[in-house]
Amino acid sequence: MKDSQITSAEEFQIAGYFLQENFLSHKECDSLLQLITDYRQKNSIPKIYRNIKPIPLSYFVIDGKIIKSQIPEIQKLYETVNLVINNVTNRQFFPLNDIQVGCNINITEKGGTYRWHYDRNAITALLYLNKVDGGEIEFYPNYRIILPKAKFSRFQNVIDRVQQLSFFRHTFGKQIIIKPQPGLLLVMAGNKSLHSVRPVTESRERINIVMAYDLPNASFVVKDQLNTYLYSSEDVLNTDPNYS
Repeated sequence: MKDSQITSAEEFQIAGYFLQENFLSHKECDSLLQLITDYRQKNSIPKIYRNIKPIPLSYFVIDGKIIKSQIPEIQKLYETVNLVINNVTNRQFFPLNDIQVGCNINITEKGGTYRWHYDRNAITALLYLNKVDGGEIEFYPNYRIILPKAKFSRFQNVIDRVQQLSFFRHTFGKQIIIKPQPGLLLVMAGNKSLHSVRPVTESRERINIVMAYDLPNASFVVKDQLNTYLYSSEDVLNTDPNYS
């Protein structure tokens, strides 16, 4: 693992994201990919599909409970990236208390996508393990208008939905598009950055690790419904709990 080229906390606050190429070497990425393959050969993992417009949720997931018990090397990486984030932000963020959500492996096959959304947590890190055609993340850093005293209100949901519209994104947002590359680390203010994943266009799966961090004792009103929606293949009402 190479040393991170840490930007200043001021630069991160202004930009809303931080990008580190070669955070892991190709060899390290291959080792993690092999661990994931080994797990999948012995276990089935849920496929999540939610027919959201205009971009569905369509991916496989290995959640944080499994990672903590079965793939400790990735759990250790989750802790290591926490140190990087605290250096970048000059603040003390922590792994989420909700183990299932804290660290995930997302596996996106050909045609798979991930809906427009904001994260529930303050900081999100995405670590890419392989290169594929398509599967780019498109995001708009520091874009969200947050109502501090009504963060989970219906009015906040209305604002979020309006800001997702193409006209508003391209008029008022700064579009960033990142292609999957082995070892690439993207850190962003997840609850302020609108983001989605474009369709994977080749047969090779897009595999990345999603790591979530927040301030101590952070709580989320829609936690239970959202966890079922994002980490379980159970049938649910076709309504996004973040925007219902």
